[in-house]
Amino acid sequence: MGEEFDGKHCVQCGGETFRLVNDDWMSRTFRFVEKGQLKMCDGCGAKYLICGQCGSLFTRVHPALEAWEVNQKCSVCGYEDPEVKAWDGVSAR
Repeated sequence: MGEEFDGKHCVQCGGETFRLVNDDWMSRTFRFVEKGQLKMCDGCGAKYLICGQCGSLFTRVHPALEAWEVNQKCSVCGYEDPEVKAWDGVSAR
């Protein structure tokens, strides 16, 4: 889409409807997902970690996730999740 992530819309399709999901693989692969919750876009299936403070979309997660793709803080409330900040991308390989 080319727009800055606002924590409310899907960066893949622009969707606004999400539902809570469990993803065992992502929970095992990414420690910050293991301790958090995921929402999935009803439009395209993209998954997002939920902010532990305000409940907005914190950052998108996917199997080929690289460290540079991960938001370091919530775009809505500014919360910085220590589990996300500690993840460097190497632990997912």
